Amino acid sequence: MEIELLLKGLWTRDGAGVRLYRVFGDPTLAELTDPFLLLDHFGSRYPHEYLAGFPWHPHRGIQTITYLLKGEVHHEDSEGNRGVLGPGDLQWMNAGSGIFHSEMPRPYRQDPEISGFQLWVNLPRAKKMSDPFYKNLKSGSMPKLRTDEGATVRLISGRLREPGTGVVEGPVKELPIPVIYMDVEVPAGVEFAFEVEEGWRTLVYNFGGPAVVQKKRIEDKSLVIMSTDGGVLTVRGPARFLLLSGRPIGEPIAWRGPIVMNTWEEIRQAFLDLESGTFIKKRASVEDI
Repeated sequence: MEIELLLKGLWTRDGAGVRLYRVFGDPTLAELTDPFLLLDHFGSRYPHEYLAGFPWHPHRGIQTITYLLKGEVHHEDSEGNRGVLGPGDLQWMNAGSGIFHSEMPRPYRQDPEISGFQLWVNLPRAKKMSDPFYKNLKSGSMPKLRTDEGATVRLISGRLREPGTGVVEGPVKELPIPVIYMDVEVPAGVEFAFEVEEGWRTLVYNFGGPAVVQKKRIEDKSLVIMSTDGGVLTVRGPARFLLLSGRPIGEPIAWRGPIVMNTWEEIRQAFLDLESGTFIKKRASVEDI
């Protein structure tokens, strides 16, 4: 497999003014990153840059995955579901037919720094209006695997073979569409290799300093979009990166803010539902992993 495109993100503000690094999230690029829509890398050690958070807002037609490295995120939805993500925790939210919620970053104990990621994964037409759910993964429930070569993998979803153990499956499973999500650390001089299925779109977001992907030097905070040919992906350290892979959906996208559907009429209906108070179709189920 080959590198198809390299991208640098941009610093922006979202929510009520949270400063973050938008790795990608442009509707004009959605065909290239399909089934992934958006990746934000948020982080600051200055509370005034994140305390305003992401107040009440809707989602429909997508999944949002919040993975926290440092700090806390207090979340709540309009149906009474609430909780707190701590360091190393992850929430996989299927918005489906509709969720109206808030996400508020907070310092963890005496450490003012917060950092993490939010990823948006698209849903196919047949599952846009599926029942909403949360899968909450605590840090201690996330397998930390070590390859023969010495790379460390925090496995969220998908499968990976660990020496002496065999094939390990990530704890987040039974998803509307299969997605691989890994947080990988590779020491200096070590190479991480992963075989990708043909037809799948694979993204590598490098956030731990310069790395070498498919023998090409990649700058820090860069996104690598791989071809869909399948084959072996290699990353040489020192590096830390998110590995994301999924089969493209290949359907039309109508995208307005936090709502992503297939047609503009469906977008219009979503906003009419918000105005009429009929946006929420069903209370989200909650699974703590």
